[in-house]
Amino acid sequence: MMVVNKLITGWPITGKWFVSAFVAVVLLLASIPFSGTQAGKLPDRYTQTPENGYFGRMSKVLFDANVTDTTIATDMIIREVFGSMGMKSEIIVYDDKSMLTNDLANNRIDAVFINTIDFLDMQHLIDMKRLYTLIYGDQAEQTVLLLVRNSDNLDGVSGLRGKSISIPAGHFLGRTYLDVLLMESDYPPIDQYFGKVHETIDTNTAIVDLYFNKTDAALVSDTAFELASELNPRIRTNLKPLAESQGMIPQVIGLNKNISEKNKARIDGIMSKTHQNKRIKHLLSLFRANKFIKLNQSDINSTQQLIKRYNQLIQPR
Repeated sequence: MMVVNKLITGWPITGKWFVSAFVAVVLLLASIPFSGTQAGKLPDRYTQTPENGYFGRMSKVLFDANVTDTTIATDMIIREVFGSMGMKSEIIVYDDKSMLTNDLANNRIDAVFINTIDFLDMQHLIDMKRLYTLIYGDQAEQTVLLLVRNSDNLDGVSGLRGKSISIPAGHFLGRTYLDVLLMESDYPPIDQYFGKVHETIDTNTAIVDLYFNKTDAALVSDTAFELASELNPRIRTNLKPLAESQGMIPQVIGLNKNISEKNKARIDGIMSKTHQNKRIKHLLSLFRANKFIKLNQSDINSTQQLIKRYNQLIQPR
């Protein structure tokens, strides 16, 4: 079964742009060749094709965006950017986390864009001093919201037993939060508690399903709910959060710990100045992002605590 998709780019193209967070990430990271003095056993490509950069992401890391549109947009922008620079890049999209982990461990990937839960499993392969994420709105952290309709007059999760819920594909942080919420109340996890779980292509679809009475609840981010409410004020009037998590970092951009210190420092410098670049700033504004920021390891603590609690709850009693 094919679980890896590759986009090899190196020539210009014109067309209308649909921009995703990953586009801006690749635009920045792929402008830096990863050749130089390396640590560890590295593949021949570092000397044979040093102008190429290799970037891996999980296919559902951007649960707020349509995967097909994201892939098309990434291809279009990378073709134009790197065609004009005379450079090539390869974006590898993974459905299987173990394959991404294996490629990162064997230095076939230079940088990753992954959800925070996957990051915790791969952190031993990543430079922990150089972690990045995007700020959407005013802060990097997002809150998981369990939305319901006001008209249903629910005041707790007990009223959702046997009901239906919409969850965006890839929203693993949200699923983990809701599983913990249910199990701490002595209820079974999501797939056993709800009568039907609808996996949607993006967050907006999950909200629309709830709004038009197709499901009884939706699991989304606060950022997505705010945006949907701006576009349609009646969403805020008709829907409400029944429960919400503490703030957590949803995605992490990490560098293979084996790429050269020189190039890590170059990336660090570029990431800290992206908000000064008019072109990048414009791209970020198209999806309500402000800038990239560097993370401290402590910024991941809330997610680590959630995973620890989840693992405790699933242990046999």
